[in-house]
Amino acid sequence: MDNLLDRWRKTDPAFRAFLLGVFFLGINAGILSSAFNNYLNDTLRLSSEQRGFLEFPRELPGFMVVFMTGLLAALPVRLWAVLTGLLTAAGVAGLGFLSPGYYPMVFWMLLWSAGSHLFMPVESVMGLRFSKAGGHGRRLGQISGMTNFAGIAGAGLVWVLAKTTGARIYHWAFALGAAASLVSAWLFYRVGGEEESVPGGKRFVFRWKYKWYYLLNILFGARKQIFLTFAPWVLVTVYGASPAVMAALLLAASALGVLFRQALGAIVDRFGERKVLLADALILLVICAGFGFSSLKPVLYSLFIMDNLMFAVRIARTTYLNRIAEKKEDIAPSLSLGVTMDHAMSMAVPAAGGLLWAAYGYRSVFYAAAFIAFGIFLAALAVDERPARPGPALLVPED
Repeated sequence: MDNLLDRWRKTDPAFRAFLLGVFFLGINAGILSSAFNNYLNDTLRLSSEQRGFLEFPRELPGFMVVFMTGLLAALPVRLWAVLTGLLTAAGVAGLGFLSPGYYPMVFWMLLWSAGSHLFMPVESVMGLRFSKAGGHGRRLGQISGMTNFAGIAGAGLVWVLAKTTGARIYHWAFALGAAASLVSAWLFYRVGGEEESVPGGKRFVFRWKYKWYYLLNILFGARKQIFLTFAPWVLVTVYGASPAVMAALLLAASALGVLFRQALGAIVDRFGERKVLLADALILLVICAGFGFSSLKPVLYSLFIMDNLMFAVRIARTTYLNRIAEKKEDIAPSLSLGVTMDHAMSMAVPAAGGLLWAAYGYRSVFYAAAFIAFGIFLAALAVDERPARPGPALLVPED
């Protein structure tokens, strides 16, 4: 413990502020991940079709990321981070206290979603900024691990509130989430650094050289949304998982993820992105088979946790782009475009999945996901298999 505290004291103050901001924003994310599906079920009584179609507006800000970052391109990236904290705070507070019906809920959900999705390119750009040569995966893994550590706090809060507050759980949970986001905005404002932070640079970049990065993001968008939308929805509506159970599952995934994501970052640095992406596709096939064929709750709970852990493979896509990027100015807009491509699929897939569920049952959704996993495997085969090497990192500070 003394060694960890000593390393923390010696870390670049700007990176410390950024990590703490990630932690508090992660508390918000942990609360919403644990409680949002139960909130929709308990307060609005949505059907599976309605739940699927709700993902279109929820994912719309993700599709708009490339346009949001284009508008913000003249500002330092740290101010993008400040904006994420303010938007998520407003959105989550609105969900908790200003959503008497479906349409007000959608409005506040859009604000929360805009902040959450804007942070995706921010996290990657800032992670590369604070990386040393040859250690991009490790640094991104540390940041991702901090997000998971924060998820433990967020899920733990929901678990405690579920046991103590009864019907007012969502008011308390969302109030705490909004407060955490406000703290994150203040911490991000304190990051500073070179020119206050790395500027966003170009508004838009599309290069044929980056085609496999784009395709991997498109396929991930489809794969991700099936499991973000329908895996928890299956557990809640088919197997009766309570808010406490969902919080416990997210708590377990976050606890494991603290170490897993850091280890994955080191593995990417050591073995390269191609092997990691191939392994991800094979593991996804196992998860699809489990949800498609098993009715055992312990098996489904384990697969749900495993799937949450594998979302960390975004580290490999980020380091791949960093390795092949022609110039550092391409990175931020290319990451933003990747998020937009990801979410173009994220908006379409849940609605299609909801119709598939209604027509053929929930298992059919996961059979379809298996085909997506196969597509990811083929795309990963096309990735240059050279070991990851230092790319055009944005900044190499001392820590």
